[in-house]
Amino acid sequence: MKKINIDNLRKGDIVLTTSSDKKTSGIIRAVTKSDISHAMICVSYGSVIDSTGDGVQARNIQKVFYEDSCAIHILRSKVPLPEDVIEKITNYARSITGTRYSTVEAAVSVVPSLMNKSGNKQFCSRMVARAYSEAGIKLVKKPDFCTPSDIKKSQLLNLVEDPSIQVDEEEIQAIEEEGDTTEIMRKVTNLLLSELRKIDSSIESINDIDGLVMRKPELDSIVSEKLENSGYLDFWQVEVSRFPWRYDPLQMVQFYHSLEDQEILLDYCRETIMQDKNGDFKHWGINEKGYRDLHAKSNLRTFSLYADLYLKLAFQHKTRVKTARTLLSVYGNKSS
Repeated sequence: MKKINIDNLRKGDIVLTTSSDKKTSGIIRAVTKSDISHAMICVSYGSVIDSTGDGVQARNIQKVFYEDSCAIHILRSKVPLPEDVIEKITNYARSITGTRYSTVEAAVSVVPSLMNKSGNKQFCSRMVARAYSEAGIKLVKKPDFCTPSDIKKSQLLNLVEDPSIQVDEEEIQAIEEEGDTTEIMRKVTNLLLSELRKIDSSIESINDIDGLVMRKPELDSIVSEKLENSGYLDFWQVEVSRFPWRYDPLQMVQFYHSLEDQEILLDYCRETIMQDKNGDFKHWGINEKGYRDLHAKSNLRTFSLYADLYLKLAFQHKTRVKTARTLLSVYGNKSS
């Protein structure tokens, strides 16, 4: 088994793989005469966003494993992209979280001449091509109707060396036992959106909620109630309850001394600090301010709830970084 080599992956990179759905993947690869059938965008260290039957969602690729026969490619712009361009790419991917998957449009993308008008739904290669297009980069001739193979052939991209690394059964078992909170978050997000679509069928992504309450402020109380009842606003507590040591220096030190391989925890701390330096979570603070402003102008409770959510997320992230810095300051130099 193998997994994507996140140490060779940068924010904004494109990841192409063989899909886990062997039947669908086989058809796509056969028709496009390619070794890949799925596309994703890296939005932060170890995190990608893609479009599958679950809709557009984030995934922790450190917990996704592939058969040795599966192809894995990392593609990066030949011309180094400025930070603001990378932000536009990743912000677009985040902004359409929850958008439903279009099986029909994904199927006809292998023959784009059959389709001239595209909808708001997504599929993996459309999401990637549109994200780049939003940043002014046209990877393929038709961003709305393209395949992972089309993206792989783009003249604007280079293949990155060593896109994957081997994993042993012990590592796989340990990660599977730990579980994946992003999987639960996908379910919470989709449950919330399915409830809101009963109110307005045009809702696709989480971001569409903003437009809904601004167009129809009379729905603010209903939308805010569904937000509160869905668990979406409180999901951040799951991470804190599962890994309390990440947010408490004393617990972090105790955990460090309980480990046989202490370097694993030090690496986690280094990765956390690196993510912070890369600005992987700065959108939380930006979103908090944006929703505060919207609430001040509209007095809609939905925006107040969102502002509070992003305030908590930003605070927890700062706490996590501070805790990681504390451990490294004490034990980092003792690392062999």
